[in-house]
Amino acid sequence: MNEKGSLQGPKGKEKFLEEAVPQFEQFIESREVYIRALEQTIDVLKRENSQFTKNNLDIRSSIDELVVMQRLSNAISTAVEPELIVSTLIDLSRQVLPILESNVFLFDALGKKLMPLTSHGSERLVAEAHQHLESGIVDWVFSEKKTVIIPDLANLVSNGSPRNFVIVPLILRNENIGIYLIHTTKPQQEFTNQDMQLLSVLANQAAAGVENWRTHHQLVKANQELKASQAQMLQAAKLVALGELAAGIVHEIKNPIQILLAHVDLVKRGNPIPNWVDLFTTEVRRLAEITRRLMTFSHSVSDDVRLESVDVNKALEDIVAIVQHDLRNNKVTIERQFADSLPTITGNTNYLQQAFLNLLINARDAMPKGGTVTVKTELKDLNVVIQFADTGTGIPKEHLDRIFSAFFTTKEPGKGTGLGLSICKKIVSQHRGEIRVNSEVNVGTTFSIILPVRRI
Repeated sequence: MNEKGSLQGPKGKEKFLEEAVPQFEQFIESREVYIRALEQTIDVLKRENSQFTKNNLDIRSSIDELVVMQRLSNAISTAVEPELIVSTLIDLSRQVLPILESNVFLFDALGKKLMPLTSHGSERLVAEAHQHLESGIVDWVFSEKKTVIIPDLANLVSNGSPRNFVIVPLILRNENIGIYLIHTTKPQQEFTNQDMQLLSVLANQAAAGVENWRTHHQLVKANQELKASQAQMLQAAKLVALGELAAGIVHEIKNPIQILLAHVDLVKRGNPIPNWVDLFTTEVRRLAEITRRLMTFSHSVSDDVRLESVDVNKALEDIVAIVQHDLRNNKVTIERQFADSLPTITGNTNYLQQAFLNLLINARDAMPKGGTVTVKTELKDLNVVIQFADTGTGIPKEHLDRIFSAFFTTKEPGKGTGLGLSICKKIVSQHRGEIRVNSEVNVGTTFSIILPVRRI
């Protein structure tokens, strides 16, 4: 009988079931084990995924905090005001520990005292800074280059609550410049190395901020001193120019005075001329106008160029009136070609008149045997153009590139400082304008000042 036949009988079926059932039960058991293992694996993966998500969020949060910290720390190092440096430093430090009060203290010039950088903090904090300096703790902090935590014993005795002072050294390029002193309620045992490192980083940024503030302060002071020096130089140049014109100015004043005295004498004798009141009024007004022009031009200038609306034609007319007698004595004729309805510009009358006077004096000196200087104004391309053209000796080409340099002069010793044209260029530059020169030897020289009509 074959195998197939044997399975078809009763005994064959029983034998098959006896062999198959255990195998089936073993398969079911194995499947259940596999399912349980799979469920456990899924649970583990879920937990890991949840932890990964949490870690990812923590990382993102940490990155966001670092970005904020970086921005704020940059604000410390780039600040140029002490209040901003300290307030930003305190805001950042509060990310690490609670702060009762704090301030930055810098060494004085002798390095013997600690001076508060701002008004942050109480007198108690100032006293603590001095005490820690006198006790040698500050010296130890700098020698070890470490942040130190000092218990607030006074508060512990009076209130029984723990408080601490944190002293962070401020070091810039190996120079000890001060300390960052913090009064906090954070227990000493809760400070971590990360906290201490972060405070050190912030202190370094504060040190950089202090340096920027000091540098900015020095630059502002130097700029103010430079402006004051320039104003003094301009005032001196004006007085020198007036000194050169003294004879002509005296003559301008003397003429109306002599006329007035002569007619006063006639009136005293009982022989007044007709319309003598009108004559007196005219001459007195003439004196008043001469005095006004001199006072306007000669008064001290500010170290800042104060802007105003300037009538260029009137400013030129006043300067020409001051210098014309001197030009006449030197056989120099002056011609005016002023444009009608010339728009005003935004500038400083006193400064511009100094430039105009310098150019007129230069024109006079360029014509030792006399000649003509033409003063012309015109509106061109939204600019007011002022020209001073003389018929003098001209300027050699090799000198044209140097004439605006300070102290450069071709005049004889004692007859020029070499500052006139450099002052002109400085004044014109302050008015956002331009000065040009065109010259030909034995023909003459033309200086052109171009000033914008628009507001500066």
